[in-house]
Formats: sequence, structure tokens, C-alpha cells
Amino acid sequence: MIAQEQKPMEEILGYLDGKKNVVIVGCGGCATFYHTGDKKAVDEMAEKLGNEGKAVTKISMPLGMSACENEKLSIFLKGKQKDVENCDAILMMSCGDGVQVATEYVDEEMGLAKAVIPANDAIGLVGGGPTKFKETCQSCGMCELGKTAGICPLTACGKGLMNGPCGGVRVDDKCEIDPEKDCAWVKIYKRMEKLGELDKFEEMRAPHEWSKAKRPRLFELKEPMTMMDMMGAMLTYDTIKGYTSLMFAKKPEKEEEEEEKE
Repeated sequence: MIAQEQKPMEEILGYLDGKKNVVIVGCGGCATFYHTGDKKAVDEMAEKLGNEGKAVTKISMPLGMSACENEKLSIFLKGKQKDVENCDAILMMSCGDGVQVATEYVDEEMGLAKAVIPANDAIGLVGGGPTKFKETCQSCGMCELGKTAGICPLTACGKGLMNGPCGGVRVDDKCEIDPEKDCAWVKIYKRMEKLGELDKFEEMRAPHEWSKAKRPRLFELKEPMTMMDMMGAMLTYDTIKGYTSLMFAKKPEKEEEEEEKE
């Protein structure tokens, strides 16, 4: 999931300087999870822009309808086509994927030259939860986790070293760059030791194939999921059971209380 946070309002207003009519577009994907593009966030942004004298049109996308998917985004932009045609700018409350998908769609499919502006800053692919997350994947295109006991050195190592630790590992096994963080390669070593696979630690590895990380990377899905497929997937017994379990699960304690206990 792509973690994100809303940009400072001053920056957003700077992008919108001189632009009176603004269409705000939310996102029912990652931005809804992080409260940077859900209906409440869209409503709050509309109120703030209204107070700045902007004329606002709101487009909220429900959960599961992501702004980074043409098929879904197009439904909502077409539904407000007149507003999009008459606006001075489109403010995307999504990650950069949504911003760029909207830019291309408005330019190429709707034939409109409109400023498409980001409201959020994407932090990266993260894992964890329910309240604390950390970057876990760089989407490098050549996953090495099978060689490193499930710990990614690209994100866990402060230097992103792929072939072992640097010479600056601290005596307490902490990172040379960040003394609060464990050395990624010490963690990899200890986990391999637990698994009885230390022999793999000493194996010579082929260089990481960085050519797979060339930009922009292209991917073609042979059988894209249709709206009916998505609805069918959401209505399965396992999906309903999973969401029901989450609804009645014990709520996580506040991070402040956890820190006090520590």
C-alpha cells in the first residue's frame, strides 16, 4: 500500500494561485486508508478552498475505486464533465499515480488542457499497521527476499547495500547512519542463523539487475479485473468474514499509551 500525507495547505494554495474554479477528486484506494482522499478529506479540502474564495466541485470516489485506474476514474470525471471543462484546475487527493493518470486521461481522452495538481505527498510502499507503518518495498523489479531471509536490504539498510554490511556497523549492531536503527545485514544474518541457513549468507551473489528498475516501467495485464469481477470478489464469504472480523476486532491502543509502557 502506498503511504501518503497531505501537502501543507500553503503549498496547495500556491499551486492554485490565480485559479478560481477547482475540481477536487478523491481516491477510494490508498488515499482513503490514509485519510488523504476519502470523502471526509474531500469535504474538508472543499471547505478550506471555499474559505479562500475558490468555487469548488467535489468528486468523491468510494472505497475500492482508485484514482490510479483509468476505468474507474473515467466514470467520475465523465459524470462531472461540464465542471471539468469549466474548471481552472483539478486537485487530485491521491498519490502521484492518480495525478498522472488523471493528467493523461483529461489530456488524451477528454481533449482538455487542465492543470492537474497533487494534494498529497506519497511516502512509499509500506507494511505494518494498524497505526505504525514503515517502508518495506522499493518495487525494484527483481525481488531478492528469497536470498535475504525475507528482509529487504534496499529499504532496511540505510545505504541500500545488496551484498552485505558496510564497515560502519556499530558495536551494538546498530546502523552507522541511524544509531536508533538495527543494521539490516545483522538482522539478515541472525534470521538466517535461526533458519539454519547461514551457508547462504556466504554465497556469492550475482549483481542486482537494476535494468528492471528503468523508468517508466511498463506492465501489461492480460486479463484486467472488470467492475463485475471486483464486485464479485468483494461479495465472497471469505471477504465478508474478513471484514466482519476486522469490525469486531479489539481496537489498537494509542501509540502514546504504548510509548508510555515502554
